[in-house]
Amino acid sequence: MTQTAKLKKREVTREKVIRTAIDCIYREGFHAAHTNRIAEQAGVSWGVLQYHFGDKDALLQAVIDHIFDDFTATLEATSLAGDDLQQRVRQLIDVVWALVSKKGYRVSIAILRNAGKDDSSNINGQKQLSLWAKKTSRLWDELFADKVQEPHRSEISRHLLFATLRGMVDEINPRSIKTKKSIKLECDALSEAITFLLTRN
Repeated sequence: MTQTAKLKKREVTREKVIRTAIDCIYREGFHAAHTNRIAEQAGVSWGVLQYHFGDKDALLQAVIDHIFDDFTATLEATSLAGDDLQQRVRQLIDVVWALVSKKGYRVSIAILRNAGKDDSSNINGQKQLSLWAKKTSRLWDELFADKVQEPHRSEISRHLLFATLRGMVDEINPRSIKTKKSIKLECDALSEAITFLLTRN
């Protein structure tokens, strides 16, 4: 097997374990998703998992990094069309809603909330969330650079948009009967509120 083939196989195995970990944590909960359980469902041995990640903390960190990379890559690829500010805010809401509605987002929050309670864990939830906030803040500024003049108001608006959408997702469990229509109405109302904050004198 060539070096390139070995690297590709390694990447495929690593990706498979990460995706299995996400599925396992989402389906069974953070505490039930032991590394042996993840390895079993991924179809690998504990030794293979240990080879790729070292320990559970490193696996969980890889899961968080994977989810955050997807989150930021999507935001970085986002362009907002049109000159109307509310229309552009509404477009961003749709993008962010699609991201925080993914099971990966729920899993990342479960990891950050639970790992932070474990003194033996090396995962610093607050540090991770701070990094995410800085990244999303920079991306927000880039998306609205030509429309927003007041930095403080822009920061409040950004925080409100992301916090509200995260809160809306937290309300929804996998068996939720919340309709697409009610979600649309809430997102419409949020876009009006954010636009008001950004433009009021």
